Amino acid sequence: MTELETPSSQLAKILVDRLIEKKLLRADKREQLVTKIAAGTMKGEDWKLDIELAIAKSEQP
Repeated sequence: MTELETPSSQLAKILVDRLIEKKLLRADKREQLVTKIAAGTMKGEDWKLDIELAIAKSEQP
């Protein structure tokens, strides 16, 4: 963590990393998701879409 990180950014990174571990979010979207969550611009529809896409990707052989 850098001194310039906000508490929101720090929390968003922890949250996203844990959801990636559980395969509820995609690792390739990590930075975009952290930015949106920290800024407070992540909407319910965004969460739903990202989770559905991550689950679908994890279920592919």
